[in-house]
Amino acid sequence: MNNSPEKPSSPFGPFVEMSDRIIDDFMRHSVFRSDLVERLCRMAADSDAGPAREAVKAIFPGLIERLNDSFDPGSCSLYDRIFARIIDFYRNLPGGSSLDEALNRFGLFDENDLLRRKNGLFKHLTIPSDARRKVGKVMLLSRVTIGADVAVTSVILNKLRTILPDVDFVILGSSKLRELYGGDPQLRIREIAYDRGGTVLARLQSWLEVCRAVDEESAGLLPDQFFLIDPDSRLSQLGLLPMIIDERNYFFFESRSFSRPGIKRIGELASRWTGELTSRDEPAFPFLALPDEHRSFGLEIAGKLRQSGAKRLVMISFGAGGNHRKRVSDGFEESLVNELLKDSTVILDKGATVDEREQIDRICRSLRASAGKVVEVDENNAGQILADENLSADVLTWDGGVGRFAALIAASDEYIGYDSAGQHLAAALGTPSITVFVNSNSPVFAERWSPYGRGLIDVVHVDASVADQKSDEILSHVLKIHEDKNTKKTR
Repeated sequence: MNNSPEKPSSPFGPFVEMSDRIIDDFMRHSVFRSDLVERLCRMAADSDAGPAREAVKAIFPGLIERLNDSFDPGSCSLYDRIFARIIDFYRNLPGGSSLDEALNRFGLFDENDLLRRKNGLFKHLTIPSDARRKVGKVMLLSRVTIGADVAVTSVILNKLRTILPDVDFVILGSSKLRELYGGDPQLRIREIAYDRGGTVLARLQSWLEVCRAVDEESAGLLPDQFFLIDPDSRLSQLGLLPMIIDERNYFFFESRSFSRPGIKRIGELASRWTGELTSRDEPAFPFLALPDEHRSFGLEIAGKLRQSGAKRLVMISFGAGGNHRKRVSDGFEESLVNELLKDSTVILDKGATVDEREQIDRICRSLRASAGKVVEVDENNAGQILADENLSADVLTWDGGVGRFAALIAASDEYIGYDSAGQHLAAALGTPSITVFVNSNSPVFAERWSPYGRGLIDVVHVDASVADQKSDEILSHVLKIHEDKNTKKTR
């Protein structure tokens, strides 16, 4: 039986065949092609920027992300072998001396040491009740992406807060998290930069910053006075890089291989893992703690639209993180907005990439051409918009930060979007949602990343290979769910 992760639908440069060969030889023949991994590393470290960029793409989207998206235990094992080899290669480059010195301080002198340490992490099954009484601080590593932090990290955090109500919590991650969790006085964000589009060495060297942050946060504390939670973070390269010498209170959730019968969504698995860790069975859900300024913004915008006659507010995001394979089509998106306008006022997020903004601009031009009223709001004119007594629009667009984006979702009656951060924000906020999940990975990938929360959640699963051809069918399906939600609310 071939358990190889599915190949990406489009190549990532001329080196993608090496990525395919590494995976296929391991999955089919149990042969680890260390030589090919090293060749990719050499190419990625080449001074010629063009080939180096293509090699980095072959390593990350073509190899690493493909393995991790499969949620297969065999792929986890191969990932560990590959990334231990990558770390060992880069630590021995002239520019990797600081990385090498830090690893030596942890007693990790080669890739075998890295693998031995990683394989020993799973000895932690539960936190003894007496250990909880000594803890005054809990640090959690960010998953790096906003959606994953909401879907996974916040679930673990939410569970631990009920068990450790008087403990200080710190998330080591992006400053953007303050926009989502700045309203929680028990939680602090310690900013860590991780360049997802950087070189391999730059990504590895961000670990040094994390180690410094952990050292500073734990200064003056004994090893049993704090917990360090790693939810399969890219900051630790999925557990391969250590953060502390004494790891008795370091707990690692390997989300790619952890499974329990009947549980499919990664958020629910995170809840179960934390429950087993703490011997507490009650489920935990994702949450947000929006700062008052952001929550007030969403409520004021929604209130003004309703005062001007809006009966139902639907928040839409066609953002897909720049991954066009997660979209249905331009036509589907424009038709969806037009159909929703028959019974709703639409709040339309402008996205995070140039392509996404251009698509929203095209939709807005089409609406204006047919006498639709579009009001565009961004960080610069938001104050002026709120100062106006009347705010009337068929479509209101938002172009700005994630905190106000989340606040608009919270104030809306419904959220519709692709597989992206928005679906997890809506689930955490309890806003009824429809996710159009266009999937070019494995079926397990779609199961794992489907939103999890207390609200009314619907997911329309779409095979990426037929999304464009079936756009009318997908549109009808989404509109039927929307109509059912609307009917239930008005009863």
